[in-house]
Amino acid sequence: MATKYPDEIPTNHFELTEQLIHSTFEKIIRIATVKRDQLLVQLFDIKQDYLNKENTRKKRVADLEKKIRQFNETSIQKFQGEQKLQASAEIQKYENETPVPFPSFNTEGLDSLLEQLEKLGSFQDIAVPYRNKTESMRRIRKPGSKKGELYPLSGVALDGDKIYIADGSNRRIQIFSTEGKFIHEFGKRQLQYPYGVALYKEWVFISDEGPNAIFKFSKTNYKFIKSVKDGVSGPLGLTTDTNGEVLVADFNHNKIAVFSSDLEFIREIGKDKFIYPRDVKINNNKIFVADNNEINNIHIFSKSGDLWKSFMKLENVAGSISMCFDLYNNIIISDYLGNSISIFTKDGQLIHKIKCNNPTGIVVNNNFDIICASSSDSVINIY
Repeated sequence: MATKYPDEIPTNHFELTEQLIHSTFEKIIRIATVKRDQLLVQLFDIKQDYLNKENTRKKRVADLEKKIRQFNETSIQKFQGEQKLQASAEIQKYENETPVPFPSFNTEGLDSLLEQLEKLGSFQDIAVPYRNKTESMRRIRKPGSKKGELYPLSGVALDGDKIYIADGSNRRIQIFSTEGKFIHEFGKRQLQYPYGVALYKEWVFISDEGPNAIFKFSKTNYKFIKSVKDGVSGPLGLTTDTNGEVLVADFNHNKIAVFSSDLEFIREIGKDKFIYPRDVKINNNKIFVADNNEINNIHIFSKSGDLWKSFMKLENVAGSISMCFDLYNNIIISDYLGNSISIFTKDGQLIHKIKCNNPTGIVVNNNFDIICASSSDSVINIY
């Protein structure tokens, strides 16, 4: 069977990546060159100071050795009074003389350089893939209740070139290709109002606001496997980790509930540290929680459940907040009431913003294409 190639190769992705590589390393070289010169000057000054002190010490030792030779030639035993005391003191000085300790080099300059390079990897230049993203380049839009029609939308998950969409009012999950072609639907008999979708190996996990439950389906034949209601109330965004554990944003209980891949309750994270958490994701082995807190909207926890950091204040905090991460650890956030998709660095600095009507679920692929559900328009936008 002949391989089917796309009609048009998206060369802009290669160009953007090439620009990113060039601009990043040009800046790295520029910063490193300045820092190198500063450190070499610092090292030269330290070296000269050390050599001056060591030369002074060597001269002092030479003078002491000369005096001791003179004492020996005269025979110290013949000295009396002040002469003997002076000879003893000179000998003691010689015996106690120690080399000038080699100075420790101040590495703050190196540490500063490393910090700058780390910041460089997560600030302006990493916005290159997003700079031209203002309007969606493709849309999957067909409001309605038939197969391939949507109304309204919430969670989105990506599996290669397949998009899994939580089709809320239609009580189902629908699958489309990234080109917008309808592939399959499932869950109509079990689901009431699906919200979040997460994938792990051969399984699909779904949070459902209707029965306050988590569902598990097969990804190969889309058959229902299991559901659990205990331990969650108002389950919204969910995700899976590398071990298959399922983490769920428990809106009403103000916590993150953790289940095994068999949907057995394991533990909870951040109980009463949130104000209606909306989404949860894992990135770089840390747990990120999107929250409706008026002070900080993003909270970062260790895998053991310890709060590490809270930061970022969004413009609107009363609506749905969903998030995902790109290859550069940027945080891409859909802000429902803010009618926007915002790209932040991992430290919470805004680097780009895209208008979108009431965005909900959001994912990004390795080409930096943002796939986002627009709830009010019943549209999947691809930027």
